[in-house]
Amino acid sequence: MSLDKSGEGEEGKNCDYFDAFARLEMQELLLKDSVRMLAYRKAIWSNKKLFKDKIVMDVGCGTGILALFAAEAGASKVIAVECSGLAETAKEVVKANNKENIVMVVKGTIEEMELPKEIKQVDLIMAEWMGHGLYMESMFHSVLQARDKWLKPGGHILPNLAKLYVAGITDRHYATNLNFWNNVEGFDMTSIRRTVAHEAVVDCVTIQQLMTEECHVHTQDMNTAKNETLNFHSNLRLKVLKTGVIDAIVVYFDVSFLVSEMTESTAGFSTSPKAPWTHWEQTLLHLDKPLHVASQEIVTGVFGVVPSANEPHGQNFELAINFKGSLGTMESFKIFTNNQNPLP
Repeated sequence: MSLDKSGEGEEGKNCDYFDAFARLEMQELLLKDSVRMLAYRKAIWSNKKLFKDKIVMDVGCGTGILALFAAEAGASKVIAVECSGLAETAKEVVKANNKENIVMVVKGTIEEMELPKEIKQVDLIMAEWMGHGLYMESMFHSVLQARDKWLKPGGHILPNLAKLYVAGITDRHYATNLNFWNNVEGFDMTSIRRTVAHEAVVDCVTIQQLMTEECHVHTQDMNTAKNETLNFHSNLRLKVLKTGVIDAIVVYFDVSFLVSEMTESTAGFSTSPKAPWTHWEQTLLHLDKPLHVASQEIVTGVFGVVPSANEPHGQNFELAINFKGSLGTMESFKIFTNNQNPLP
C-alpha cells in the first residue's frame, strides 16, 4: 500500500534536499555500512516485544530496509515516509518482499503529510536522523515533529540518545590542499580559498592524528528535546596528549537505542576516530593557523551549533579557541558552513 502526499509549496521544495540522498550510490553506501546496519538490526530484533502488533513509523525510509526489519519483528503496520523519488523504489522493495500488507510507503515530508484515516497515533518512531557532525543535514526536526504529532504517550523513538564530542587533531595535508587555490594555472583564485577555508570537511580521521583527549560538548535526548531551532554553545577543555601541532578540531558522535524494556545488550554505535568506520566518518573544523602545543597543556575555547542561513535542514558550527602555551598562543573565532555533497 502507498500514499502520495508530496504536495507543493515551500515544504515540497524541501524535497530537493532529500532527493540528494535518493541516488542509489548513496543508498548503497548506507546499506554497506555494517556498523549502522548491525546497530539498527540489533535494536529492532532483540526487542521484538516493542514491535509486536504495534504501529511503527519509519521517518526517511530510503530503500525501506528499516521498515522491513520492523515488519519482520512483528509490527502490525509500518508507515514508511520518504520525501524523495526513492519512495517508488521503496514500494518496489516492499512488494518484492511480500510486505505490502504491513508496510505502507508514504511519499512526502513529515511536515506536510497526514496519516491514513484509520490510524491516529503510532507506537514507535525509528529513523536515521543523525547527520554529519550529528546535526549537519540531519532529520532531527522532522523526527521531533513526527513525535509531537503522532507518537503515543509512552511511545519510543529509535535511536533516542546521542552524545557529541570534539578533539584536537593534526592534519598536515589540509594546508597543501587549501593553498592550491592561491595559484591555479597562473590565476589568482584566493576568493575561492576563503570560502573553502570556512567549510566543515567530512573525512576519515585516524587514531594517530589525535592530539588531545576528547571533550563531551552536548547530549541530545529525542524523548525530551524541544522542536525548536538548534542554537547552543559549550565550553571546550582539551588536554594535549603529545607535543606537536593541532590543525583542526574533529567533531563526532555516539548514538544509543535506550528504552526501559531493552535487554542488557543495548544497541548503539560510535563515529569516533577510535571506532570502526561508518559512512558519517568525522567532521573536521580546520584552524586558520597551526597551533603548536606541548604535552599536558590545556586548550580552551567554545564550540557552538547555530542555524544555517542558507539551508533549511542545515546547521553551522562556531569555534572559538583561546590558548596560551609554551610553544604558541591563539585567540580565534570561526564559523564553519556545510557545503558537503551528501555522497562522501
